[in-house]
Amino acid sequence: MNDINEIFFDNHGLTSTSASHLADLAQEVIAGNEAKLKNMTFLTTKVDIVGSASESGKTICVGYDGNMLAQVRPLLEEIASMNAFCAWMREAVKAKDKELKQVANFTFEEWCTLQGVEIPSSPSYPKETTEADIIAQMNIKERNRYLQLEAVAATIGKYIHPGGQFSSAREELQNRIMKPYSTDGNGKDTLIYAHVPSVEPQKVEEVFFELQKWHRQNERELNKMKFAIKKQAEKQTLENTHQFKQELEREKQCYMAFFTQYKEWQLKEQERISKLKINVPEALQETYDRLSRLEE
Repeated sequence: MNDINEIFFDNHGLTSTSASHLADLAQEVIAGNEAKLKNMTFLTTKVDIVGSASESGKTICVGYDGNMLAQVRPLLEEIASMNAFCAWMREAVKAKDKELKQVANFTFEEWCTLQGVEIPSSPSYPKETTEADIIAQMNIKERNRYLQLEAVAATIGKYIHPGGQFSSAREELQNRIMKPYSTDGNGKDTLIYAHVPSVEPQKVEEVFFELQKWHRQNERELNKMKFAIKKQAEKQTLENTHQFKQELEREKQCYMAFFTQYKEWQLKEQERISKLKINVPEALQETYDRLSRLEE
C-alpha cells in the first residue's frame, strides 16, 4: 500500500459503504445550513405608497436580528466541520478504491520483481498482426501504388456516386431533356426558362460510364491488394501464434507455478484491503457522533 494512503485505514472503523453514507448525510446537513444562510440580510425593508394613511408601511423583507446573527458562526462552523468530515471520508474511500485498482492492475512481472522471483523469460502473447502492420512493411513502390489506388477511388467516387457533382449534373440533364422548360413567378412577371443541353447527352453518358468503368477497374485492383494484405496479416498472425505456443509449452511448467502464486497473492491482497476500515480522526469524532445520531 502506498504510504500516503495508510493513514486512512485500520482494523477498526467504518466500511466504505458506511463512510459514503455518512458523507451523504453530512451533505444534507450542509445543504440545510446553507439554505438558512442563503437569504442573509441585515436590512428590514418596508414599502409604502405616497399619500397612504399608514405611517409604518408594509414590511417586505426582515433582516437578521441579534439572535439570528448569533447563529451565523455556529452554522458556518457546522458546515465547515461537515465539509471536513466529507473530505476525509471521500479521500479515504477514493484511496481504498485506488489501492484495490492498483492490486487488480498489478502485473505478473511487477509481482515477480516485488517477490524477487526469477523465472525463465516467458514469451508474451503475440500482438495480432493488423492490415496496417502489413501496409507498413510494404516497399516504396507497393506503398505508393496502394495510396494511389485509394486516392483515385476516392476522387472518382466523389463525383460519380449519388449526390456527387457529375452524378447530380447528369441527373439534372436527364430531367431537363424530359422537361426543357421551367417558370418562375406569376402573371405578367412570369419568367420562362429554357434548358438546352450544352453538350450532347450521349457524350455525357459515355463519359459517365467510362468513369464508372475506370472506377471499377481501380476498385478491383485496390480490393485485390486489400485482400492480399488481409490474408498476409492472417498468415503472419497464425505463424506468430504457432511460434508462441511452442515457446509457451517449454516454459509452461515453471511459469504457471509462479503465476498461480501471483493470482493467489492478488486475491488475498484484494481481500485484505477490502476488509480495512476507515479511521475516524479524533477531530472528526464529534461530527461522526452527530451524523450517527441522525440515523437513529
